[in-house]
Amino acid sequence: MTTPISIAISSPYVTVDEFARLSGMTPRTVRKYVHEGLLPTRKKKVTGRSDRSTVLINMTALTLEGAKSFNPELNLKED
Repeated sequence: MTTPISIAISSPYVTVDEFARLSGMTPRTVRKYVHEGLLPTRKKKVTGRSDRSTVLINMTALTLEGAKSFNPELNLKED
């Protein structure tokens, strides 16, 4: 029998500056990791032009990645 667990995520997406504050990294390092593809992201359009967008870090994806690496036998149910 498996024991259910609950994980609360305060926000599914955060800005680069907020992620830097939460992680203790500098915003420059976070942007470098985003550029290298080390952090899951999504772009939020600020205006109608795609070049004016804000990068958002996907906290849900990071949480699921962390849970999966903590317990390799963990089965994630995705609806």
